[in-house]
Amino acid sequence: MSRASAAATTDTDINRTADGTQKQGSFGAPHVFVLAAIDGDTPGFVHRIVRTETILGRGEESHIPVENDKVSRIHCRIRVEGSVCTLFDSGSRNGTSINGRKLAPNVGQRLRHLDEIEVGSHRFILLAGKFRDQAKNPST
Repeated sequence: MSRASAAATTDTDINRTADGTQKQGSFGAPHVFVLAAIDGDTPGFVHRIVRTETILGRGEESHIPVENDKVSRIHCRIRVEGSVCTLFDSGSRNGTSINGRKLAPNVGQRLRHLDEIEVGSHRFILLAGKFRDQAKNPST
């Protein structure tokens, strides 16, 4: 077997499970979105966004709970479509702000890396990134 075909076999094998099926990438791969709490009840707490739609609020249906009297049960939603992350205020009484600017209810605002989101007295920063390609084998 030549070096090139051995390397190709190895690269293919890396992407397969033990039973030979193709590995599934993690949600959003190669893009990753994370909300880091910077103010509120849990500063420093980190939430990785792992759904196409993530709900922030104080209700049971919330994926990211925000316990505060100024926060609605379903306060806002974050929607992920490929490399785009969009925030929608769900018509909350006290509103949602991005970088100090209040959102109109039910109108999406695209989020960017290091945007600051304010929900009640809680503040979050969005961290957005992309997985690096796997390193190539230096012997090929």
